Amino acid sequence: MKINEFPAEFFVKLEGQDFLLGRLCINKMNSSFWVEIDIVQKESKKIWAHVSDLYGINEIDEAIDRSVQALADYLRDSSNK
Repeated sequence: MKINEFPAEFFVKLEGQDFLLGRLCINKMNSSFWVEIDIVQKESKKIWAHVSDLYGINEIDEAIDRSVQALADYLRDSSNK
């Protein structure tokens, strides 16, 4: 994937959540990427929960894959509580 402007935001639909989205905010630091992962309100995009930050990722595709996995892990863990 080729992204020219940073930060780049991607939104992930959350199954069973009509009012929330997963948000991946990808940033570039020198030769690596970092991602801020949040759950946001669908309408206002205000942060509902901060999930994680991932740093030092070499490839943009890897950054997306790892951040989607972190979001899925967070949702799975929070539903088991």
